Amino acid sequence: MSAVRGHMQPAMAVVKRDLLLSWSYRLQFVTGIFSGFVSLAVFYYISRLVRVEEFSPEAYFAFAAIGIVIFTVLTSTLQIPQTTLRQELVAGTFERFLLAPWSSAVTVAALLVFPALYALTSVIGLIGVGAAVFGLQLSWATVPLALPIAILSLLAFAPFGVLLLASVIRIKKAPPGANYMIAGLSLIGGLYFPIALLPGWLRWASEAQPLTPAVELLRSTLVGQSLADPAWLSLGKLFAFALVALPASIFVLRRAIDAGRLSGTILEY
Repeated sequence: MSAVRGHMQPAMAVVKRDLLLSWSYRLQFVTGIFSGFVSLAVFYYISRLVRVEEFSPEAYFAFAAIGIVIFTVLTSTLQIPQTTLRQELVAGTFERFLLAPWSSAVTVAALLVFPALYALTSVIGLIGVGAAVFGLQLSWATVPLALPIAILSLLAFAPFGVLLLASVIRIKKAPPGANYMIAGLSLIGGLYFPIALLPGWLRWASEAQPLTPAVELLRSTLVGQSLADPAWLSLGKLFAFALVALPASIFVLRRAIDAGRLSGTILEY
């Protein structure tokens, strides 16, 4: 228990630092909600313009709206932490992470926590806007289940973010691959169209990452859309990524930090 507490203390210090820094820019949350509002408006009117057999306009807007809010979470998890870590290296303040009393890797990985919490807050705001302004029909009986599923989904996404942090430490630059990763996951994860439309040679990729089951579970709990797979199978995939891939990514991050220390390049940028 004392070891866990020792890991948590420096990690929570990073989260508190990020919270205070974000709070100093009070319009940031408003601008984030506004950009999401624009995306919701675009897909709302697209849903009124395009007619497809599988969806009514209302059903497609609900389908796309959940994809939009999950894209917000995906961007926060994969893009913001690596940019923050790069800024720490450039500003010369990365030493604080290396001097953490316990694991430096856990402290660095804590850079994912505040962006994830911020994304959850933005998601709640966007869903509220979708319901109030665009008439998004929520399935109120199962809406409370969305929060634990969203937290589990964030833990399943986290390995990708941790690996990007490791790459920043090794190559001293925020890798452009994050944008390609986000675009690729959006394509194969079914954020804006059903994965059944993907060609067969690409469809396997929709089952090989955690975004697809997360999207389906959240659509089911938030707007009542049917699941392609049983709920237990989708939950099992998310648990597997969280329990297996997350510790593995922390190990890779630890090795990247150790390699930087041995080579004497850990503080270079």
